[in-house]
Amino acid sequence: TVRVLSQSCSHFGLNKRPVISPRLPRPVTMAPKKGTKRTAAVANVEEISEAKKIKETLKAYGVSKTLYNGVVEALQHPLVDLTHSARDMLIASVLEGICVPANQRHEFQKSYVEMLAQTLQGVLSQLKMKVETGTEEVSRIEAAKTELQAQVSASDEALQKALETESKGKEDFAEATGAARAAQTKLSELEKLRSEGDAAHDAAKKEKAQIEAALTEEFRVLRDGTDGDEAKAHYKKLEQVAKSSGMENSLLRVLPNSILKPPSKRGSFEAMVVVKLEEGLTKRCTALAEQIQQGEPAAAERQAAVEGAMKELEAAKVHEEKTAEMYRETQTALKACQDAKKEADQKVEEAEPTLQSAKKVLQEASVELENYQNYNWTCFEDLKDHRLTEPEAAASEASEAKDVATAEPLTEAAVATAGA
Repeated sequence: TVRVLSQSCSHFGLNKRPVISPRLPRPVTMAPKKGTKRTAAVANVEEISEAKKIKETLKAYGVSKTLYNGVVEALQHPLVDLTHSARDMLIASVLEGICVPANQRHEFQKSYVEMLAQTLQGVLSQLKMKVETGTEEVSRIEAAKTELQAQVSASDEALQKALETESKGKEDFAEATGAARAAQTKLSELEKLRSEGDAAHDAAKKEKAQIEAALTEEFRVLRDGTDGDEAKAHYKKLEQVAKSSGMENSLLRVLPNSILKPPSKRGSFEAMVVVKLEEGLTKRCTALAEQIQQGEPAAAERQAAVEGAMKELEAAKVHEEKTAEMYRETQTALKACQDAKKEADQKVEEAEPTLQSAKKVLQEASVELENYQNYNWTCFEDLKDHRLTEPEAAASEASEAKDVATAEPLTEAAVATAGA
């Protein structure tokens, strides 16, 4: 393409500067300056001359500078897929290529316009692709953000449920703890009542057992007769039982002289004392047996109440431990939901700058495409199809001939003057 373009431009002189002679000021007589000022002056005059040539050529072809500049800028776009030399060749050929009216173009000029169309169309396609890519990227990020926002909503809902569950678990645990404490208090109170109620009952049992033992052992031995230290030891135990059993003091005073005598030496009074003691202890034992029997139901009831309270306390403690474990689980679940909510919020927050950046890229691409379409491509389209009518062509040729006739040659003095 570059080779064909080069041949086309060379064949018709499209890659050469316009040859319309410029109108320059008349030279002013003065000594030419030497050095760098002269070089700069020559360059300045050349630029003025070239600009004037372009202006007059455009006028001859009936083309505005705006259209010309639009096509040149289009070729200067960074997305033009050409080498620097090929790009420069296309730019240099704009004036004598596409600016030439369509009804006056040669075949090579037409080929140039087609090449130019392909080049600019390539830029236009790439700009459209940038917009499409940018649109897809924005859509992708927005979809991802929408999904993240859905995750935020879901995590928020889960968090609210976790808060409610944790609050309920806390209430249940507090209630279970209170029930366990109440059960402990109840047990303590019942144990106290049992202890107080069983004190007399147990004392009666103990006293009855002591009397029965004394009647069987100490009283029997002394009644049947014994002497010495053995008799004294047995009497000492028997005396304690008699005193604790509530025997009369008068009986207790005469008891030693009566029961410690051998049965053969006891008189009727002493024998009566021994009998009275046995009757008193037996009567006391009978009374205690009745007391014990009457107190058994109450004792059993107190024991049952204590055992029931112990079971209640055990069940309350088990329930307390269970609710405590459930409460710990709700706290763990709540912490997980809080972390998930925080992470979801952070992802949404992090997605926003990315989305704004993608929107900015898309906006810039859209503006670039719009500008290229509305200005550069429109300029190309206008120049590609513009025509010059016969009257316009004749007027243009007459104007060009007049310009050539009135133009003056560029002298060294003029260069010096421009440099001054």
